[in-house]
Amino acid sequence: AVAGPGRWHAPESPPVILEPFSPDRHCTEEVAGLIYETEPAYFPLVFGRDRTRALSTIERLVRAGGNAFGREMITCAVREGRVAGILVMQAPDAPGLVKGALAVARAAGPITAVRFFLVELLIFAPHYLKREPEPAYEISSLSVAPAERGRGIGAALLDDALRRVRSRGGGRIVLSVIAPNPPAVRLYERAGFHTVSTHRAWVPYRALTVLTMVYDAVQDRSDTLMQDFDETM
Repeated sequence: AVAGPGRWHAPESPPVILEPFSPDRHCTEEVAGLIYETEPAYFPLVFGRDRTRALSTIERLVRAGGNAFGREMITCAVREGRVAGILVMQAPDAPGLVKGALAVARAAGPITAVRFFLVELLIFAPHYLKREPEPAYEISSLSVAPAERGRGIGAALLDDALRRVRSRGGGRIVLSVIAPNPPAVRLYERAGFHTVSTHRAWVPYRALTVLTMVYDAVQDRSDTLMQDFDETM
């Protein structure tokens, strides 16, 4: 159920508030932990398997901003003062891989930057090699705390992101899912995403199957406007 703009709550639960990340209002360690848990096949390769050290590095990146994990890209779902979920979405004018790695280096050092660069190439090479018809928004992380899963928080964060893109005039939204992850695929498909490509990626000790999914906010906005127009006729 919706409890006013930016608010959502499950029946008989305290409301969840969706708001942009702020280091003054939100626990950066909680946000870093949720980012790290987003994809076990990706984030330990970039930040290492020592969780304490990894979270410290991610916290620096979040606070610094201007990088792929920067504070300006994060939306938090908050319940009773705790961060219950996060969504990280990069704008179409976000820097490319080389500039992105340099931004990571400035905030977290050259070793993390090199790992970020190499892992991005290993797993998402087709994304960087393919020339997109137009710049797109990119959802790089969507994560919900274990105790909060199954309560619709992920769907609420995703719906909020789609609404924000539509309010800016629309555009394409791209994301990647490392398979198998049926719950994530179902969530995105229900929101209107569809799979446009699948590729294999090889990382240390394993091979991955990566799905690329796209949502066309321009078409969705046009369909909504036409529906509104039809309903008024």
